[in-house]
Amino acid sequence: MSTEEEKFRLLFVDDEADILDSLRRSFRRDYEVFTANSGTQGIELLKSEQFDLIISDQRMPDVMGDAVLKFAMEHQPKAIRILLTGYSDMESLVRCVNEAGLYKYITKPWEPENLRLTVMRALESLSLERKLDTASRQLKQAYLDAVTMLSVACEGKDEDTGFHVRRVQHYTEALALELGVPAQEAEHMGVMSILHDIGKLYIPDSILKKPAKLDDEEFKIMRRHPEFGVRILGDNPFYEMAREIAACHHENVDGSGYPKGLAGEQIPLSARIAKAADVFDALTSKRPYKEPWSIEQALAMMDEQSGRQFDGVVVQGLHRLHANGTILRIMQEYHAHEVPQAGVPVFAA
Repeated sequence: MSTEEEKFRLLFVDDEADILDSLRRSFRRDYEVFTANSGTQGIELLKSEQFDLIISDQRMPDVMGDAVLKFAMEHQPKAIRILLTGYSDMESLVRCVNEAGLYKYITKPWEPENLRLTVMRALESLSLERKLDTASRQLKQAYLDAVTMLSVACEGKDEDTGFHVRRVQHYTEALALELGVPAQEAEHMGVMSILHDIGKLYIPDSILKKPAKLDDEEFKIMRRHPEFGVRILGDNPFYEMAREIAACHHENVDGSGYPKGLAGEQIPLSARIAKAADVFDALTSKRPYKEPWSIEQALAMMDEQSGRQFDGVVVQGLHRLHANGTILRIMQEYHAHEVPQAGVPVFAA
């Protein structure tokens, strides 16, 4: 979308009426123009309206331009900020560059055509940035959808599987944040947790869909799905965390799990978190062989297994997510069934 196709919103702030009139006349044909005749009025407009570009004079009797643009940066950080200033304002200019994130400063008096060109180029840059942001979001969503569809295919087919892997994703991300993992890494961990059972693609349907208990030979094959998951995920560095989770999400902190019998911190944190998220969701979800457990019942069971199956620190993180409402929010957003409440009868898990 070009600047001609987009009706950008501009705010001019200056205490001189003649300058405001001149700016309005110069830009009103191509843009939606707002004006403020003082710094105070400019800040009030910034509270109630959204702008794409803000130009403010520096020297005004009430609130200086650098303060207006600093307020704009804090409340409308995506807007472009330009300062009009005289040479005598260099100290304020340096402060404004540092504190208000200026796109550019223009010294007085300015050439009208140069100002128009500056505004046009700034808005072309903003338009391109928005296109890139949109494309990035679309690619990210397409990637997430592809990962989810692949996981649904390997998990096996019941209508709640898509909800299940999304809940596991968000429980994993929320737990990681709760345990102090940086936000970007926590988000990545959540997405990678979707692939925890990718190795089931190698498991025959006769085993994966068997309604009865697996015999010893079948269980031996099923236990290989972590190994198969690592094989499927290959050696791309992007999937390193997914490989950790796929390889280790059946390990127990007391060393009794599989495939390698890892214990404690030998198990990557990502796998300890994803394991707890996966089991918690399995317990609180309706399955053909069981009704959903309540959140309290699931947490009580996981408390009993702290230090055995689960990392106690991770389980305590789940308790905090329950206390602050995060678990209920995720359930409500991604659950295909009624959210279970305390006191729901428990069937064999």
